[in-house]
This record gives sequence, C-alpha cells and structure tokens, in this order.
Amino acid sequence: MNEITLIGQLAFPPTYHCTHEGLDLTRFELRTVRGERQEAHHCTAWGAAALDLHEHLHSGDRLLIRGELRYRRRTNRLGGTLRVPEIYVRGYSYLGRVGDTEII
Repeated sequence: MNEITLIGQLAFPPTYHCTHEGLDLTRFELRTVRGERQEAHHCTAWGAAALDLHEHLHSGDRLLIRGELRYRRRTNRLGGTLRVPEIYVRGYSYLGRVGDTEII
C-alpha cells in the first residue's frame, strides 16, 4: 500500500496547468515542520480537485492531504536524470489560514 497523509502550510500560491490532453492539474508545495526543520513536499492534484485547490488555496493556508507517493523523472542542467518525489493528492481538507504572526 502506498499512502501518505500530511498536514502542512502552503509555501507559495498553487500553479494551475491544463495539459495537452485537456486534463486539469494544480501543483503546490506543502511545508511541514519536523522539530525545528521545515520540509518541502511537492504535490499534484488532478481533475476537479485541481480546480478546487487552485481556486481556494493561497500562500500560508493550512491543508491536510492524503495521497500517493510517486517519483517523477527530471533532467538537470547537466543532462543528468533526477528522481523527484511528488505526492499525488487523492483527498484533502482545508484547515484554515495561519495568523500573520506564525512562521512556517
């Protein structure tokens, strides 16, 4: 079973894309705190979830996501191949906005 659940805060506004096949997708970075360290998680939502998240999410919003861990291959500037971890969002819950005084 490949399932992950994270609670975190949006680092940047989500980015919406429509693929050549007409599929909606939204990418965003969810930051979690581990001790005193922050960790960034790249997330992708498809279809209706992509449209909803793109419309309602803003930097600083808190979100619970459930999804599947996948790896995407990317080419770096030197021509080498990297495996980049990415979470495919299967479900989510809005947890509200963080106050201006809290730091992620």
